[in-house]
Amino acid sequence: MAYAAEPGALDAFFGTLNGYLASVIFFDVFPGAPDIPFIVAWLIVAAVFLTLRFGFVNLRMMRHAFAVLRGKYRTDADTGEVSSFQALTTALSATVGLGNIAGVAIAISIGGPGATFWMIVAGFFGMTTKFTEATLAQRYREVRPDGRIMGGAMEYL
Repeated sequence: MAYAAEPGALDAFFGTLNGYLASVIFFDVFPGAPDIPFIVAWLIVAAVFLTLRFGFVNLRMMRHAFAVLRGKYRTDADTGEVSSFQALTTALSATVGLGNIAGVAIAISIGGPGATFWMIVAGFFGMTTKFTEATLAQRYREVRPDGRIMGGAMEYL
């Protein structure tokens, strides 16, 4: 048995663990068909399930989302560190990132116009997944003694 004090033992341990987890998470769900790893199939099933379970919340609440964004429900008496627009732009910057911007260009250049359709479909179902994530973050947030609100994935996962 290798001990952590031995040179390379930690790398060997995590390398073995990584190989095992990758073989489980990324195995091909439909052999013989186009390669669809288990994790991708799981995300697709979860996104479709959440969209159906919440009754297409991404379409039903679109008008309300724009009203909140415009500040319709905000008053001068509201307290808080950030506005709705600031919270939205912060969440978008954390979600989108450079990888998604470059990924779109690469997908269109490799996959052609059909890739655009599948990105729209993925975005449609991904909206409900993001809604679920944001709802969980609001549900499990905590108010610190100094008044700051802390929450997010690090709280509910």
